[in-house]
Amino acid sequence: VPEGLSFSDLPKNCVLRVRSECHPQSNTSLDGLYLSGGMYCTQCEPEGFRRMAFFPDRPDVMTVFTVRIEADKAFPQLLSNGNLVETGEVDADRHYALWHDPHPKPSYLFACVVGDLDLAADSFTTASGRTVDLHIYVEKDNVSLTGHAMDSLKRSMKWDEDTYGLEYDLDLFQIVAVSHFNMGA
Repeated sequence: VPEGLSFSDLPKNCVLRVRSECHPQSNTSLDGLYLSGGMYCTQCEPEGFRRMAFFPDRPDVMTVFTVRIEADKAFPQLLSNGNLVETGEVDADRHYALWHDPHPKPSYLFACVVGDLDLAADSFTTASGRTVDLHIYVEKDNVSLTGHAMDSLKRSMKWDEDTYGLEYDLDLFQIVAVSHFNMGA
């Protein structure tokens, strides 16, 4: 509704599930969820998340995101923040992926990409010996262009550990590098 959304009689701590409908095919602002170059992308910074769902879209509102993406199998990659929890078939033509990011973050850092992309994969071993999968998704036939990016990613993860004692805290680090994304993030 234009005047807002309100809830009453909720406990101080609760889980709120929001199901919303948007139309990415007609979203020409390229904020929120949009279709470009045959793939679905999100652009939530600074206030794009509110174009997809009711949400207090401010940097001081930190949220743990659990996201289920469902799409036609013509879109093999169903990507979002965090760790991949589960994948499966919905029916003969559709599949899904469930993602969970255990670290609270503002909504402008939410990301989702649904498309048919090529994958360059590698891994990084953290200082404590944990293996982190590294994925760089690119447009078809561009995997040969990912070498420098993968090397830079590994060196930056090592630098974070050596300089700040910060070890990457998820099982997977993903990058999507495509020409039709409207921002660099």
